[in-house]
Amino acid sequence: MNWKDSDLPALRELESAILNVWRQHETMNDYTAGRAYDAAYQHYRARLRGRDPKPAALTGLDLDTFKAVHEVCEKLLTSGPAPLKGVAAGNTNPVTVENLVEYLRELNRSVERHTKTGGHHGYLTFVRDFIP
Repeated sequence: MNWKDSDLPALRELESAILNVWRQHETMNDYTAGRAYDAAYQHYRARLRGRDPKPAALTGLDLDTFKAVHEVCEKLLTSGPAPLKGVAAGNTNPVTVENLVEYLRELNRSVERHTKTGGHHGYLTFVRDFIP
């Protein structure tokens, strides 16, 4: 998918949440990231449809990773992403639930693609190269 410049700060923050967990837990792999993105996707898709989200059926590191992603999602919905360095601050409006659901779906697809090509840490390694 081709993202607009206005999408990049939100995507960066979501991916940064995943990387922060990986830095603390070197045993983490792409599957943990995928489960966290998927659980967040299910949560916000339910909200988008006017339903009460079900609690995430995750435990351990999967749950910790989901919580980190969920925290960023809530921030994005209320105050928006922080601006990218070198980009005008005008791109910091809160994201819509519709956009957030799309971001989470595409990030989960990215995990799947990079895991297929790069192994258990393909996605995490790919993202680490773009986010300090």
